Amino acid sequence: MKWKNLIILAAVVAFVLLFTLPYILYPFEVPLDTFFKVSNKDLAKPGYVCIILISWYGCPFGAADSWVLYSFLSHYGKIVYNFSYSDPQDVYPNTPAIIFKEFYPNSSVLFRFVYLYNRYLNATACCKVVSNYVSFGLSKISSCFPQYCPLVKEYVVNKWAQGGYFQSAAYMGNPPHIPTTIIISSSKGTYILIGYIYNPSCISNMTPSYILSHLNSLSFIQSGVEKIENLI
Repeated sequence: MKWKNLIILAAVVAFVLLFTLPYILYPFEVPLDTFFKVSNKDLAKPGYVCIILISWYGCPFGAADSWVLYSFLSHYGKIVYNFSYSDPQDVYPNTPAIIFKEFYPNSSVLFRFVYLYNRYLNATACCKVVSNYVSFGLSKISSCFPQYCPLVKEYVVNKWAQGGYFQSAAYMGNPPHIPTTIIISSSKGTYILIGYIYNPSCISNMTPSYILSHLNSLSFIQSGVEKIENLI
């Protein structure tokens, strides 16, 4: 009877831990969908602000973020872009997006970007099928942004994400991949956002042309612009 009671007690403790541990660890895990500071160091060139977008062609988070970035960056240089839509099979299907092609700065704000995967997340941006999209993404980021890659590896790939149930952000998707990530580095330090600045559902029924012509009147986009302005 004694052993039976011990087994029951152990089972109850295990059950309680299974469901409470994620909440206990939550404050110590990597936050999603918000900017957070990862370093007091300025990793940009002296006298410059550097904004980096890491995304993929069909990401609805990247689609939502693209309008905030466009609205902000339009004051700091010339943007060459295309209109597009996110993966039609994603949880936020066909989210209207801007795909950045070039950025020509006219100030101290620099913008760099890379798209890792195709619209359907079944190949790289160059339509090559790979066995591990996380490893490929890190390799690509390392070649494009070597000084920022360690941050992506630490906070996106290695550390558990809030709500990820003992998974990092990179392993919460199917297939596992590097999710949309924005890095901002300035004299105020270096910040990262993993995910979206505002929920992609906010623009789900809009066309790219409509969003572009109403940027200044869409409060959720302008709120995102203010968040970036506060970090530079």
